[in-house]
Parts: sequence; C-alpha cells; structure tokens
Amino acid sequence: MFGTDPANPGPDPDNLAGGKRALRRFVEWHRFFQIDGSPEPDNISKKIDSKISSALFQLPFSAIAGLSDNPSSLAQRNLLRHLTFSLPSGQALAKAMCIEPLTNDDLKDLKDLGVQMEQKTPLWFYILKEAELRTEGRTLGPVGGRIVAEVFIGLLEGDRLSFLRADPTWHPTLPVNAEEKFGIVSLLKFAGVA
Repeated sequence: MFGTDPANPGPDPDNLAGGKRALRRFVEWHRFFQIDGSPEPDNISKKIDSKISSALFQLPFSAIAGLSDNPSSLAQRNLLRHLTFSLPSGQALAKAMCIEPLTNDDLKDLKDLGVQMEQKTPLWFYILKEAELRTEGRTLGPVGGRIVAEVFIGLLEGDRLSFLRADPTWHPTLPVNAEEKFGIVSLLKFAGVA
C-alpha cells in the first residue's frame, strides 16, 4: 500500500505532530483506484467483522482514568465506554435512523451471554457485526457508514471556513478537465501522483 523508494532516502517526522513525509515514502494509488489500464485495485485491507485480534486483549496501557484495575482488553474497554456514556444500542440507533436493524437471529452468538445483548447490542459490536453481515465486511454497513458520514458532514458544517458555510454554492472544477464531472483519479493525475 505504501511504497518506499531507496533512491530518495530521508528522515521521517519523529513524532505525531505531523510534518512532511520523507520523499522516499509514497502511496501506491493503483492499489486503491484503477488508473490508466492498471489491473483491478488490490484491496489489501482485512474485512470488517466481529472477530477481535488476540493482540487487542492485551493493550499496553489504559485509556480509562480512575479505575484501579484498568482493563487491558479493547472489548472490555468498549463495553465500559458504552455503559459510561449511556450510548444507545445498535438496534435503537438503527431504528432512529429508519434503517432495518439486525435481527436477534443475526446476533444469536450473543444470546449465550444471558444478558439480552442480542436485543440491545452495544453500538461498537453492532457496527462490526452489521458490516460483516450486510456487506460481507467490504465496507461499513448502513448504521456505521452513516455515523462516519454524519461526523464528516458535521465537521464541514461546523467549520465557518468550510466551503459548505463560506460559499455553499461553490462547485469544484478542474482546470485540465473540460467535463463537468470528475473523480478521484482525475484529482490524482492533476496532482501528479498517478
């Protein structure tokens, strides 16, 4: 996904504060988009599902302050967050969004827990299971996808410098493209990276 060019050695930023990437690092865009006769893009990401990697049961530090015995399991942390912040169940959120919720049968693996999680599934698990069942793990499902979309839309609408607020009638154009519509590949070519 990310290639390296040994002909362009150079330092990478040494912290998470950002900065320009080293010239030797580049994104292999043909793995994501079909560009000028390249083969079908390689989707090398793992599928989204409700299985949790064993490494996520032994996280190195706790993100939950104030607990004397902080859990190292991501699943346990997510359950605590779900309860602490009184998040709605996946089914409740699906219904509020007018989306057909997963059925009890879809979530039958949770029935053995004996706490009716198949009827009121924690949102984080519901989103994973929804992607697994509704899209075969290729993308987020309707509830998960809408949450992500609404976050981005909310950020754009809330930013007074965003084109949605500053100039809602703005229409993107590409100087080298006479066509009215263009896609991401056109932008990548214009930027000189494809």
